[in-house]
Amino acid sequence: MVSYSALEEASSKNPHDWGRAMATAMTKLLDAARIDGRHFEHEFLYGEELHMRIDENNGGATVKLTWTPKDEEPKEG
Repeated sequence: MVSYSALEEASSKNPHDWGRAMATAMTKLLDAARIDGRHFEHEFLYGEELHMRIDENNGGATVKLTWTPKDEEPKEG
């Protein structure tokens, strides 16, 4: 089973500012899947479980998302 991980930096330690970093990391997960030859779109993340880790860094936080797709390829139709 394949897993994908993505890191993104948030410029603030305030959780309200982590949304952009999380969204960018989600996009990176799908980009990695596409590079790997899979054809996932953003809608494929509905119902999927993502693991998120937030680590403190100097002036903000690092958001790490990890995803193990349940299906090898999305079903057509």
